[in-house]
Amino acid sequence: ANYNSHLPESREICTMTMFEQWMIDRLQRPLPGVEAHERFVPDIPDRRSRLAPAPDTAKKSAVLIPLLYDERQALNVLLTVRSEGLRNHRGQISFPGGRSEEGEDAITTALREAHEEIGLTSERARILGQLTPLYIPPSHSAVTPIVAVISPPQQWMMSTDEVSEIIIQPISTLLEPASLRYRNDIMVGRSVDVPYWDVHPTTPLWGATAMMLHELITVIHEFEMEHA
Repeated sequence: ANYNSHLPESREICTMTMFEQWMIDRLQRPLPGVEAHERFVPDIPDRRSRLAPAPDTAKKSAVLIPLLYDERQALNVLLTVRSEGLRNHRGQISFPGGRSEEGEDAITTALREAHEEIGLTSERARILGQLTPLYIPPSHSAVTPIVAVISPPQQWMMSTDEVSEIIIQPISTLLEPASLRYRNDIMVGRSVDVPYWDVHPTTPLWGATAMMLHELITVIHEFEMEHA
């Protein structure tokens, strides 16, 4: 099935599409949350803690989930590959984002980090809303995903200290059930099948980024079903 058939046509950032108006409204209502997140959590002993709300002591963070239209008028999502020089989650596929500074809200953090990492200026982003906050136990972080439609610059300005690569991934591919794969790995001393999206030649899209992205895909699929 071509799930992309009803996704919006390309527009300048100043013109809001039907899809964007629908998303702004939808993201203010109850979200799939844990139900969407758990699809990408392997069967490890601390599985439930990966799905639990963040404790009050967790460090506040935010990521930007940038949506953009390509020249074929198809909707895409921007991802990054984190630099090997970073301390946390190095070499993994991620969204632009990081720790909140004193007094920042999630939107400010997400836009600041996107500017620092890939050179995206705030006037090129239209905020649609936020997804369910996610707790990441290994880094003790409470991450708020901010969804935005962006108008890409002529050239991305990557901070090579933080980002080694930018990936532009078609949403239509992620909407296809066949895009979900599994690989066997040893985690917490147990052999488990780890779910991931195969979007990169060498790096699987899994973990917290996949959990957040799957919630977005679940919501976008609702739009597709309503407008089929």
